[in-house]
Amino acid sequence: MSLEGLQRLLDRRLSIRQLFFLGFMASALLGAYLVIGIFWAGSHYQHLHEVRGLDKIFSILGEIVAWPVLIIADIQLR
Repeated sequence: MSLEGLQRLLDRRLSIRQLFFLGFMASALLGAYLVIGIFWAGSHYQHLHEVRGLDKIFSILGEIVAWPVLIIADIQLR
């Protein structure tokens, strides 16, 4: 890629409508990801009775963030 091609790429401007749409779609996808993660953590809470303190908080946050991997691997964070 030449410098001129890079400059043309950087000079391209997004309209306000495109920025609004991209922000809306990003927030919708992030919201859906978090809702599914919270549902996953809420339905797989049996191991949390053994965990105390910060470990419990990080285990819940880990399940919310890593729910796609946990579905495939079928493991529980402790």
